[in-house]
Amino acid sequence: MGPLCRAYHANMLFEQAEGCYAIVEALDGDWQWTYARALLLAERGGGAALQPMLVRVTQAAPRFGPAWLRLGDAEFKAGRYDEALTAWTQASQLGDPDRAVSTPARVVEVPLAAHASLGTARVALARGTPDAARVTLEAVVARTPSFGPAIRLLADAYRALGREADAAQAVYRASRLPPYAPYADPVIDDLARESRQATLLLRMASEATLSANGPWSEYLTRRAVEFEPNNPDAVLKLARVLRTFERNEEALGLFERYHRMVPGDFLGLAHIGSCLSALGRFDEAEGYFRRALAGADDPLTHFNLGLLLVVTGRPEEGIREYERALERDPMLSDARSNLATALARRGQMDRAARELAFVVEHDPDNAMARTNYGLILMDQRRPREARAQLVEALRLAPTLATASQALALLSD
Repeated sequence: MGPLCRAYHANMLFEQAEGCYAIVEALDGDWQWTYARALLLAERGGGAALQPMLVRVTQAAPRFGPAWLRLGDAEFKAGRYDEALTAWTQASQLGDPDRAVSTPARVVEVPLAAHASLGTARVALARGTPDAARVTLEAVVARTPSFGPAIRLLADAYRALGREADAAQAVYRASRLPPYAPYADPVIDDLARESRQATLLLRMASEATLSANGPWSEYLTRRAVEFEPNNPDAVLKLARVLRTFERNEEALGLFERYHRMVPGDFLGLAHIGSCLSALGRFDEAEGYFRRALAGADDPLTHFNLGLLLVVTGRPEEGIREYERALERDPMLSDARSNLATALARRGQMDRAARELAFVVEHDPDNAMARTNYGLILMDQRRPREARAQLVEALRLAPTLATASQALALLSD
């Protein structure tokens, strides 16, 4: 019965799974069946039965942190802040549970304690004590600087304290990080390994950051394509994952397959062009980019075409494409940085400096832009300003050789 329940659950047959779990709970009484049933209820929107289920789980398995985390969320949504705080405090004191040794492994990107501390900060803000939230969140961000939701909530705390500049900086930092993803619950990971339902598999693949969980995301997406080979979303997702890993030959075949499925999606043409360009097949790539732009005036495609034109010895045309990209999206930092580089190579240093100053102002964590700006400032005989940019670039990226070499030249 247990494996049958999990099979129903993993494939989003929720009504069958709920009835099955109820039978297994009556037969066995193990807390894991209650927890699985609680996960199912949460997936369907929660409800009054969720909190009692989670209470039973925490009583039976007090060292299983994910149940405390979910109990805190249920209590918070019900407006029971004391109970939520108690549950989240308990979760924050527990480590991440052991995981089955499986391939590929699922890496915990943000630990359980960080998610729990985020909850306690939510309570502090709800009770009108933003400074307490600030203290908690600053500690969380120091330990897990890639936890975007904590930085976003920290912006709310700063704003409540009247620290608008700090709030704006926090919003900027959060915008460069992945959106919210739930805690990597090992029970849900096991369901994903069993699932043949593309909707669930693609959702979980999207929740994983490729830099930390690339093999896991690829594994889930491949399962989605295996079991639903005619699902264009699954094919496109797998192609984009492989393109990110620079496995361009594999990605190209999938992008072409996606285009045959959805011929009206002009961005599909742009993806094919991007792969061909990465493979050095520039003539073919250019044709795809221009066909894509004929149907969708997309800034990223203008940027990619500009890059191709510069690489193939047509800098003036490339500059015009970079400018078109920026007309459509002024905050496309890569386009502005490449534009500045192309201008500098043509001796237009003043304009190149203005473009990079804009990038540095609006994207202050861009170490390469600061390095290039520093080099141009050196060329303009502005050593003090150049040094400031290069020092900051090395603070952001200590191993950036170009910045350290330029700084050494200034020191000489």
